[in-house]
Amino acid sequence: MESLPPPLEAKRRAISELLRRPVVVRGIETPDPLFRGRLTVEPGRVLIEYQVAQAGYFWHIPIIEELLDRAAAGETTAELGERNARDEAAPPAR
Repeated sequence: MESLPPPLEAKRRAISELLRRPVVVRGIETPDPLFRGRLTVEPGRVLIEYQVAQAGYFWHIPIIEELLDRAAAGETTAELGERNARDEAAPPAR
């Protein structure tokens, strides 16, 4: 499991208690340049994966936070890309 900044780690633990299953956060590398992160709630765990190949310092923190929020809100699956991440909001397509 990834080492998270203390506030994010506290949030991960709180959501793990809320959902009564471990919340696993791990970095992955994908060939998709638009992929940012994914949430998958499984019977025995909550899995949050984020793209590690993206350039930038701590760019993944808001992605992980959004996926934790979605898990806490009851979502069971979600995938974030460059166009739908909270910190990279784009204007709606016309």
